[in-house]
Amino acid sequence: MKGLLIEDEKLIRMFIVEYFDKQKASVVEASDGYEGLALLDDSFDIVLLDIMMPGIDGYEVCKLIRQKSDVPILFISALSEDDNKLKGFDLGADDFIAKPFTPSLLYAKCKALLKRMNKENRSLDVGIIHIDEDTHEVYIRDELIQLSNKEYLLLIYFIENKRKILSRDQLLDHIWGYDYYGDQRIVDTYVKKLRKKLLDAAPYIQTVVKIGYMFDLKEL
Repeated sequence: MKGLLIEDEKLIRMFIVEYFDKQKASVVEASDGYEGLALLDDSFDIVLLDIMMPGIDGYEVCKLIRQKSDVPILFISALSEDDNKLKGFDLGADDFIAKPFTPSLLYAKCKALLKRMNKENRSLDVGIIHIDEDTHEVYIRDELIQLSNKEYLLLIYFIENKRKILSRDQLLDHIWGYDYYGDQRIVDTYVKKLRKKLLDAAPYIQTVVKIGYMFDLKEL
């Protein structure tokens, strides 16, 4: 877990960073909203955001973050009234914790929020391949590649059966269906197409002579 902590109180930042560090979680500190916005990039898994800060408050920071990112935001604040929580949620916050709190509770909330968000946005990461299971988008080291439906299904089947030798008949039955009576060489044709589109991840798909194919991360 890598978090961006935007909090103006140094003591609070210190005890949060110390606890998260013990849990092997990385936290980058920002002492105000402007610094936090400048530090924010795609490497962060979560933003821990105080509401009452000088210069620009947490509500405004949240609104600006939501203009460019869907990163989970957890509000940290002494303002525990329902109206303040509702305002935060309306602006795009995902959770809320009221001061005072223990760092262990904050850490638990962060883990629960990330787990929930991952379930809502189903994704699959295998080696250098990232797959958005909701949109069927496939990325190789953050580069979006375009796969046909058959190529996508073939890739998913390989991943689901990684390190297992799959015969051409198995691939043909699963992807094209048991009632397919065309040329078996269509499997080789599609595997070739898929490998070409997988770029640096192409070696994951190995040819097993006279049998079929196997998906194995050890090849890269």
